[in-house]
Amino acid sequence: MTAASPCLSAAESAFRDGLFDAIPFPAYVVDIATREIISVNRAMHSRTEATAGDTCHWAIYRQEAPCNFCKAATPGNAPRVYEHFNDRDECWYQIHETQLTWYDGRTVMHSIAVDIGKLKDAQNESAEAYALLALKSMELERASITDALTGLFNRRRLDQAFDYELVRASRYNVPLSVIIADIDRFKSINDTHGHQTGDQVLQKIADILRHGVRTVDTVGRWGGEEFLIICPETDLEGARALAEKLRGLIEEATFPAVGRNTTSFGIADYHVDETLKDLVARADAALYRAKVGGRNRVEG
Repeated sequence: MTAASPCLSAAESAFRDGLFDAIPFPAYVVDIATREIISVNRAMHSRTEATAGDTCHWAIYRQEAPCNFCKAATPGNAPRVYEHFNDRDECWYQIHETQLTWYDGRTVMHSIAVDIGKLKDAQNESAEAYALLALKSMELERASITDALTGLFNRRRLDQAFDYELVRASRYNVPLSVIIADIDRFKSINDTHGHQTGDQVLQKIADILRHGVRTVDTVGRWGGEEFLIICPETDLEGARALAEKLRGLIEEATFPAVGRNTTSFGIADYHVDETLKDLVARADAALYRAKVGGRNRVEG
């Protein structure tokens, strides 16, 4: 499947053709000036039916003009290796190209096309598996720090956030405050309307808090019907203003089956060398005063 070469004897040509056909991958030689195929091996002919005399772009891709990605005329004889998807047979190939001087003096491109379709499939499967694993890992991480009912951060994540903000407050001498919110008469809601309605109330108040706090704040479910908001770089008056805003939003909301309901708030600002337990205890004491004082209040 090689055009006759006047520079080689019949025996030499036969030997060369035999070596060419021994290559298990499609291989071919193209005249760079004309894009004419000079030689193809058995594997190439079997896959594409290309023969000597065809233009490479027609034989391989059934295109009338040279391929727009073709580098045959690029100066230099350094070997090139690249991957290419052939739309004709819908297969990926790794192309190995080298410029040579042919026996008759012509400059040619010697190309070997290795079918890497199975390798690409394996790579895609590995990539999909890795992406799925990464997604599952993210989901597990999210689940480990999220309250399942409300979608807010859980106690574990709140502890982490407070540790971080405590370091910042101590190092940079900036204020830090916390807000504890407790749903008023929540036991009565559960007893009167059932736990499903109670869950709906928790979810709606969680949504109000989530959208009502600032982007720098961290809000989570502290436990039961209590929520905790960590407010970095916020003094007591700033925490009071935020708590009042949230109290008003909840008071104006309408809840399924319940109608209107309220929430009480306790606030406290960080004191030097104070722990989260100490700070929350003071906020909790303020919350108790809000409850005793008539509910639907902010105390600090």
